[in-house]
Amino acid sequence: MSDIAIETGRLEMRPLAPGDADALARIASDERVGLKLGLVPCPCSVAEVESWIAAAPAQIDAGTDYLLTVRDRASGTIIGSAGLDELIEQGISGREYDLGYWFDPAWWGKGLGSECALALRDWAFETLKTGGLRASCLMDNQASAHVLEKAGFHYMNTVLKYRPARRRTALVAQFRMDKPRWERCVRRERNTEGVAA
Repeated sequence: MSDIAIETGRLEMRPLAPGDADALARIASDERVGLKLGLVPCPCSVAEVESWIAAAPAQIDAGTDYLLTVRDRASGTIIGSAGLDELIEQGISGREYDLGYWFDPAWWGKGLGSECALALRDWAFETLKTGGLRASCLMDNQASAHVLEKAGFHYMNTVLKYRPARRRTALVAQFRMDKPRWERCVRRERNTEGVAA
């Protein structure tokens, strides 16, 4: 599955590649990104990203993790990362993944988070045949919570988790989507597109 290519109107997502390390480390090292993620070291070294890149092919082959570089389709510029990480506790309907994404702040406020989340959500259900998805964001990251709700995820709960980038615990909002909910979202989105056309 190393030939993965997820495209939207403005984005292209492909597996991490060696030439991506410098740009991704620079973006993840921006405190505006790192402190919102909480799990990625901030600052993030090129060596750290290179370790993700080295592990990616085996993870993709095993179907456990899909770490992707996100590029602007028009310019080819690396603008962030997105991915699906297999959850340890499986749902009753099969393998489930945690969906995540992060972008260079220069590209915030353009609706790209929603575009990315929707495409990754659909790819997970259509191609991977996942039984469900989860996602989370820090409680003070209202923009990401809005993106997840817009993509059809429903809020489950709030938990206190340790976040290395912040060097402390923080409140984390957790969201979920199962296959029936995804199917309802897709029908509604297609109906809305039909009305708009």
